[in-house]
Amino acid sequence: MPRHVFAPGNRWLIVYLAFLSAFAPLSTDMYLPALPGMAASLHTTDALSSLSISCFLLLFALSMLFWGPYSDKAGRRPVLMAGSALYVVSSIAIALSPSIESLLFWRAVQAVGSGGVSAMSLAIVKDVLRGPLMARVVAWIQTITILAPMLAPVVGGLLLTVTSWRGIFVCLAACGLLAGAGCLMLRETIQTRTEGGPAKMLSRIVYVLRQPGFSRLLLIFSIVCMPFMAFLAVSSYVYQGMFGVSPQAYSLFFALNAAMSLFGPLCYERWFSGWPGRRFFTVFLGCIAAAGVALLLMGRWHPAAFALLCAPVSFCSSATRPPSTVLMLNQLSTDTGAMTALINSGGLLFGSLSMFLCGLPFWGDGVAAMGGVTCIAGLVSLAGWLRFSSGAH
Repeated sequence: MPRHVFAPGNRWLIVYLAFLSAFAPLSTDMYLPALPGMAASLHTTDALSSLSISCFLLLFALSMLFWGPYSDKAGRRPVLMAGSALYVVSSIAIALSPSIESLLFWRAVQAVGSGGVSAMSLAIVKDVLRGPLMARVVAWIQTITILAPMLAPVVGGLLLTVTSWRGIFVCLAACGLLAGAGCLMLRETIQTRTEGGPAKMLSRIVYVLRQPGFSRLLLIFSIVCMPFMAFLAVSSYVYQGMFGVSPQAYSLFFALNAAMSLFGPLCYERWFSGWPGRRFFTVFLGCIAAAGVALLLMGRWHPAAFALLCAPVSFCSSATRPPSTVLMLNQLSTDTGAMTALINSGGLLFGSLSMFLCGLPFWGDGVAAMGGVTCIAGLVSLAGWLRFSSGAH
């Protein structure tokens, strides 16, 4: 990696890119403890205040489909600066919002700005790194991305001891300022830019999707994101509603699952990175499918059984993220911004689909929903991978 890319040095560049990738979880999870207080302060319902999360995630995912191709045309630094500016302005406006309608509008703007910031992290990695070093850095960055939603609610809870929900958004505005300040120390990393107007620029998304190697891998590994998001959708209802555990016990069970997600990329880098890709993905995707079957058969026995069966799902899903991301990035030598936008938004959109599926009544209970989504996602992704890898050889 050339040292002149980031003024403070290569290690600080990795820290900076990890910080950029954590923008979405910081923006959604840091103020979760403040949701009830926010609803009371704005004289609105819990449903409307919760809409500030779901709308944010949807617009965040969709905005990256614009920012990614645009960065291939305009460069990474202009997108980072624009995204940071939108994020700072909207965060301050949210902190000053007098009504829920005003807050939801500025949350939409914040989502668009956050998409511009987060979309650049993987794009810059692809611009400046190659080979095993790129895989290692992707693993580190994605570990931080997993760690951020674990720590953000804790930080938000601590902030509430000294400030209100409005103060949390002031802190998020400070995060946007840090992203913009880091951009000032970053030299442009893109080497070859796309040409043409807005229609031509957005057509690059279609071009990338028409590349069979990339599009097949994108579908396979976006599906892999579904089980973890299904766990987020059903876990509180299963542990507290079905098994009757206390909120404190639920937090411990959730922490176990989060820890397994955190260890996945680290263990891949330490022990599994030397495995051939065909064997690694076959084993880990097969484990996800098997865990889904086990959840359907044994997940209702005890809360500990449910936790122990969900743990390998989170571990295997997160362990596949670094190598699958690198594999997708290596499918094309151009249109890096469009590729990274599709990788990021694909996982979010399929994850949102899994949360919707878990809410359908035909499952009967949360354990069946979690087991069914996990089993189907594991089997479909495994079948897709076996077909892809056999064709590649």
